[in-house]
Amino acid sequence: MKRFDTQTLESDLHRLDLRFAPLRLQQPRMVERLARSIEQDGQLVPVVAVAEPDRWVLIDGYLRIEALRRLARDTAWVELWDCPLDQALLIVLVRVQGRTWEAIEEGAVIRELMTRFELSQRAVARQTGRDVSWVNRRLSLVQELPEALFVAICQGELSTWAATRVLAPLARANSDHAQTLLTALQRDPLSTRELHTWYQHYQKANHLKRERMLAQPRLFCQALQAQTRDQAASALRAGPEGAWLAELKRLTQRLRGLHKQLPLVFAGLEAGPLQQAWVEMKTLFQDLDATLTRTPHHDSPGDSRSDSGPESQGHPGPQDRPTAEGLA
Repeated sequence: MKRFDTQTLESDLHRLDLRFAPLRLQQPRMVERLARSIEQDGQLVPVVAVAEPDRWVLIDGYLRIEALRRLARDTAWVELWDCPLDQALLIVLVRVQGRTWEAIEEGAVIRELMTRFELSQRAVARQTGRDVSWVNRRLSLVQELPEALFVAICQGELSTWAATRVLAPLARANSDHAQTLLTALQRDPLSTRELHTWYQHYQKANHLKRERMLAQPRLFCQALQAQTRDQAASALRAGPEGAWLAELKRLTQRLRGLHKQLPLVFAGLEAGPLQQAWVEMKTLFQDLDATLTRTPHHDSPGDSRSDSGPESQGHPGPQDRPTAEGLA
């Protein structure tokens, strides 16, 4: 890049052209911290601008300008660069004076360089000291987002995670559903955890259920949370015995399914691994049955004797047999 002159001046805020504000994310908390810092210590870091006839185009420092406006300040310290706009944008991608840029902001600046200034990805990579894959990854973050989603991110209505992980894939599959969800989130935002859970259920739902989920995402999450609480309370009431019984019922259903598949699965010639796996499973069942038989206060199935009934002659029952410790 060509060398250029710089100078630091105090400028009226109305003289600054905030042309690239739509490319930067709004961060109210950061603005509040900057406002407190400026109020206490003054503006320590000047904003960056490029001179054009009758105006200075702000390149970096949009949050600082917002903080100064919040403090009702009329002027700002500006580091004025005597260089073309595209060169200034390339420089700020490498040298950031304030906060670290978000990846999506870098992608927006790269898109601006390619569309307005007709630079190629290779040229951007060469002049910023990055590789082409880095430029392509940043650019893809912006290109894959519908404009409405990008605007919502920049205005702070939607997180970058929600846009790239949920709404962008949803927009590629069904743009109407993505727009409906965006409108609902703007009206009643969900946390990252809630949105992640909502999207997991959406992927598994049929069309009718998806329509209901889109109509009221908050209500769906609340119903899901209530169901989870009810299940936790039920499990607490049932205790470990209830959990054991529920798991036994699930295993019974799975075994019935295996029984139905038996003729089809064992019709092939390679049944050796299947038989070996079944032998291992059967051994576990036999061990479990033996342990259950030795468990105190256990009546084996089919034993109709009552505890107070007379003892039958012959072999002693499982409860009367000496244990391994007793034999030892």
